[in-house]
Amino acid sequence: MGMDLNRIGLLKAITQRMDWLGERQRVLAENIANADTPGYKPKDLKQVSFGELVRGSGSQLGLTARVTEPGHLRGLGGRQNDHWKVVRSAEAYETAPNGNAVNLEQQMMNVAETQGDHSLMTNLYRKQVTMLRKALGSRQGG
Repeated sequence: MGMDLNRIGLLKAITQRMDWLGERQRVLAENIANADTPGYKPKDLKQVSFGELVRGSGSQLGLTARVTEPGHLRGLGGRQNDHWKVVRSAEAYETAPNGNAVNLEQQMMNVAETQGDHSLMTNLYRKQVTMLRKALGSRQGG
């Protein structure tokens, strides 16, 4: 019988962040694919901070933080997820005569940033699972 890792707040937040990053890559790829489409305006996903995901993960499980000692930190309540809202990109750097506002250089920088963030989340997830295995006394598996 396996353990549901999504019941662990930090791992759930990492998974949600990875989902957001995957969806952002899809939106950025759509921007790049439409680089020559007349009148096309680039889009991006509404930014969601990893800290917000971590803070919100406990409340989604029906858990709430409670101060039992005066020196304890109060923490922040979770917020409702508007599930990766697509928004227009910030003001375009340049617009082609045909009305297309996709800047390929900027889109490629966004893609590289998103790939780096995804790699970071993957490594963080891997390390958390390794720590859990050690804490539970399991042998290190592949």
